[in-house]
Amino acid sequence: KNTFQFALPIFLPMDQEQDYFPTKAYKLASAKMQALLNGELQRLEKLGPLSVEVCKKTLPEIIQFTEQYHKAFMNYLNAVLPQHKNGIQCGPNCGNCCRHYPMSIEPFEQIAFYNAIRKREDLFSILEACLARTKNFAELLEKSQTEIPQPDDPEENALHAFFEQNFPCPFLLKSGSCGIYEHRPVTCRMYFSETPKEFCIAEFLQTKNNRSFIVYLPDAIEETIADVSRYYEKLNLSEALYEGILELNSLDGELFA
Repeated sequence: KNTFQFALPIFLPMDQEQDYFPTKAYKLASAKMQALLNGELQRLEKLGPLSVEVCKKTLPEIIQFTEQYHKAFMNYLNAVLPQHKNGIQCGPNCGNCCRHYPMSIEPFEQIAFYNAIRKREDLFSILEACLARTKNFAELLEKSQTEIPQPDDPEENALHAFFEQNFPCPFLLKSGSCGIYEHRPVTCRMYFSETPKEFCIAEFLQTKNNRSFIVYLPDAIEETIADVSRYYEKLNLSEALYEGILELNSLDGELFA
């Protein structure tokens, strides 16, 4: 795998990959992210595999690390996005990409995210919306696994089918902006488009009119993130945002003060 190839398209031809040059800004942002993760690993090594009880005792540390993790990722974006010659077209009040089914959420992000919403007055409505979307995706995945011939990826097919249904994220405001922008996970922060928002819909997603892409971190950093997340395996949290919210709600009294 090419070490410097981090931006991959979603549901798009592979010729739209972006090679990033290891500029000074890129190297600095990567080094800071790696140092942050190494420090967190050292903290977790002293605690061992995290139980619900240990997570509750160290909740402030988990939240603080997640905030630092998001800040470090934003610094990385600032270092690499200028290399896109066509420019990034994403802007305020464009929530077209917020119809995807958010996956690959790290467990510490799940915990920090739920902590940020758990006392909202509309939490019950959010939980209902998450449950509906989780059931919907499960049905699409089952259909994909049983009805679509292999070697197609069943999960990718289900993700695409979910996007085609045009269900906005429960946190998307009527204005088109994110209602919990400050706490959004990396999977939401890493998705961009080089084309206007009218092409960021299912109709154009697999056409040349759309140049959506995902910004990934360097392989070594991704591996360290996985090492950090393994300490949370006892919690058995889903990697899907909506499902994870439901799971953490069931642990609310045990995990959160």
